Amino acid sequence: MFNHMASEILHTLEPWSRLDGKIVMVTGASSGLGREFCLDLAKAGCRIIAAARRMDRLGSLCDEINQLNSLMVGGNGDGCLAVAVELDITSDDNAIGASIAKAWDAFGHIDVLINNAGVRAEVGQKRSSLEIGKEEWNQVLNTNLIGTWEVSKCVASRLRFARRKASIINISSITGLNRVQFFGGIAYNSSKSAIDSITRIMALELGGYNIRVNSIAPGLFPSEISGPIFQHDLEILAKKIIPLGTSGAINPALTSLVRYLVHDSSNYVSGNTFIVDFGSSLPGLPIYSSL
Repeated sequence: MFNHMASEILHTLEPWSRLDGKIVMVTGASSGLGREFCLDLAKAGCRIIAAARRMDRLGSLCDEINQLNSLMVGGNGDGCLAVAVELDITSDDNAIGASIAKAWDAFGHIDVLINNAGVRAEVGQKRSSLEIGKEEWNQVLNTNLIGTWEVSKCVASRLRFARRKASIINISSITGLNRVQFFGGIAYNSSKSAIDSITRIMALELGGYNIRVNSIAPGLFPSEISGPIFQHDLEILAKKIIPLGTSGAINPALTSLVRYLVHDSSNYVSGNTFIVDFGSSLPGLPIYSSL
């Protein structure tokens, strides 16, 4: 009785706590933020299309979600909750189109696209704008910017044809903001600044089709990309450079915002960049200056 009442109160105060029936595609789902988004959204009732290059990791992720589904419904199951789709967002148009077609057909449509796939140079390399090579530049921009645009274009084209409203969520970074820079970040920072730009432009152009586009600019969270930074004593680091004095965790710091942007409560929210960094970008200092 008490648990039921608590659930009802939570649903009233935070209606995005339940997202039953939403079909969400997440790129870069094999690790880090993408994996956490998949797990959390599945717990909220979404059907998940987990997309990435590493199919072995996607397979284990989908198994975990589908086993969770069986437990939640008493072992009877109500169909598959998660499917894996192989996707290399740096591949050619035809390959990306084929992957999106498979993703679309998995559950019949897509309600939400989370563009999470991304790369950056190794933190310890710190190649300046005079030292970085064209190969590294192209790798970062092709993945973070061009790949995100290609996937968004392909999914949005299908949404327009099907006349379905939807939400596109781009994972940007505080390094894309004009108040946060770091040495060796010319390619990565440029790609994330551009992500915020295409977020606003696509929000403007797709609004007439009832497709919302927003971006999230996370601060420092555990992932494959930020792994070397987390080798430091993070609590000491946080107290040095973060106003709130903590580094926090992906869940709920990011997952709660993602849930809101998935839910219809955010139907009037589009063209925004949401900063989730515990205040770390406020001082306007280089983010890693205290390391």
